[in-house]
Amino acid sequence: MASLKWVLIGSLFATAACAFAEDEDPPIVGIGGHTVTFRATKWTMPGVESATAWFTANGKTFPLFGADIGADGHTYMLSPDKRTLLLDPVIFGMLSDENQEEKLVSQQHCDVISMETGCVLAERSARFCVGKWAGNSWISEEGEVLEPILETRTPKDLLKNVTTTEPAQSRAESLEWSMSFLSAESYMACHPPAQNIQVYNDLGFYLAEGGKDELALKFYRGVEAVGKRTVLMLNMADSLWRLNRKGEAQRYYREYGEAMAAAGKAQKIPQRVAERTAHQGMKN
Repeated sequence: MASLKWVLIGSLFATAACAFAEDEDPPIVGIGGHTVTFRATKWTMPGVESATAWFTANGKTFPLFGADIGADGHTYMLSPDKRTLLLDPVIFGMLSDENQEEKLVSQQHCDVISMETGCVLAERSARFCVGKWAGNSWISEEGEVLEPILETRTPKDLLKNVTTTEPAQSRAESLEWSMSFLSAESYMACHPPAQNIQVYNDLGFYLAEGGKDELALKFYRGVEAVGKRTVLMLNMADSLWRLNRKGEAQRYYREYGEAMAAAGKAQKIPQRVAERTAHQGMKN
């Protein structure tokens, strides 16, 4: 029986791949001068060439999709009011047959991007990107009409579906897969941290608990930008420590310990905080 082993490596349509290997397409400019640009990228999988899509607004730039996902887009896919853009993200994988021979296969989507925020509003099948704008509504070749509204699941919904999942690694993998096409930054553009402080802290904790510390830190950083919180500092320190970024981790452990002491909760500080900041304390 053939088995599919997905490798998160992006690619464009075969007809467009070579173009991105040599040159980057000009940016697509939306409302307010916000842009989507395509960066030529060298991939580790032989024979795959692609570009990654990046959103820029108000001096900030972030990837729209996961780090190893390519994307294709054209100016005609930008709505007349320049608020909405359709893109084709693609991942590639290797299909192994019963003789253990592998061939490259792909999975392609059609995603709806807000040019105001960089949020991936909705996801459709690849064929949906074949169509045209009628006013500011996209009509696919098959007659499906899209009004650009937010359909990306809320972080509360993501957590609700995994709270009973065990073990921790399976829970983290389920969360990661739920956002497999989106970057954390794009997801938070849809659901701002300021409105989801506790749920993002919980989401990050579940990811970290299951070994996804890099992804967890992205959500922790989003919450940190709103304002530092005591529990958040401990969670960030733990993830940084596991990632062997010990100097940065010690700083967060120290700040956590100081905040707990100031709140009269020094007795509740976990033992690992003292152990992991001891070396830094001696240096200071």
